[in-house]
Amino acid sequence: MFTEGIREIFLEGADKHGWLNNRDSNIEIEKAKEIAKKILLRGLSIEDVAEDTGLSTDIVTSIANQLEKTPAVI
Repeated sequence: MFTEGIREIFLEGADKHGWLNNRDSNIEIEKAKEIAKKILLRGLSIEDVAEDTGLSTDIVTSIANQLEKTPAVI
């Protein structure tokens, strides 16, 4: 799709601006959120989940609130 020269320019710009690093950290955060959901469903406190996942208590509280709004599947 890209020539080698265009690819090099794109990768240099991505490296300079940290675009690829942000992508990796976003993936890590999404994984931590999924783990937080599972832990919350097991009944751990918001504070414990935040400590175990490295997420803020605000994020974990938001996830807990979303889980409360989600109907249970039987």
